[in-house]
Amino acid sequence: MFIDLNMLLTQWMVSKNILINALVQIAGCTILGFGIAMEVKCGSVTMPGEGISIAIHKVTGWTFPKAKIRVDITLVVLAVVFCFLLLGSWKWEIVGIGTLFAMVYVGVTVRLFNKHLAWFERLLHYLPVCRRYVYGLARYIRRQI
Repeated sequence: MFIDLNMLLTQWMVSKNILINALVQIAGCTILGFGIAMEVKCGSVTMPGEGISIAIHKVTGWTFPKAKIRVDITLVVLAVVFCFLLLGSWKWEIVGIGTLFAMVYVGVTVRLFNKHLAWFERLLHYLPVCRRYVYGLARYIRRQI
């Protein structure tokens, strides 16, 4: 249902103009990067890509954005390899230019937003059990929808 709603609300963004598509891709990846940065700061990782990035970050000592970029590149390379193995060629409609752009840009935006989210981290550590409040607020909003 939410995918259908999303498609309905965003279908106006689909264009034949490559400049508009590029701007929409940049805006979407920027919003995604902000969301991932907030998600990781809260400690409420819900996506497997971020979960494995956090695990690699903790094991190797790399910064989270660096681990995120490396995990995304690895996943895209695997997708391209499986395209060749299973379908015989690179399928651009499966792994296209937007995916290639996003595999690096999202990690870069996470790194940028991480530098500016110190206020949010202080808020989480300053208020006792603030994370519980954030989760409770999310549950309340979800129930209201």
